[in-house]
Amino acid sequence: MFYKIAKILSKTAIVFGFMCMVGGCSVEQQELFYLYEALGLAVFAAGAYALEYFRMLEYRHRKRKIREAREHARREAA
Repeated sequence: MFYKIAKILSKTAIVFGFMCMVGGCSVEQQELFYLYEALGLAVFAAGAYALEYFRMLEYRHRKRKIREAREHARREAA
C-alpha cells in the first residue's frame, strides 16, 4: 500500500514540475521565468528519482517474496 501512495505522489510531483516549467513560459518577467523553471526542474527531478526509487524497492520486495516462497516450499518438501 505504501508503494502505491508513494508512486502516486511521485507521479504528481512529476506533473507539477512539468506544469511549473510550462507555466514559466507565460511569465513576462525574466526573474519569475527562471524561478518557475528552477522550481519545475527541481520538483520534476525529485519526482522522477522517487518514482524510480520506489519501483526499485517494489522489485526487491517482490523478488524477496518469491525467494522466501521457494525456500518455504523446499523446507516443506524435505
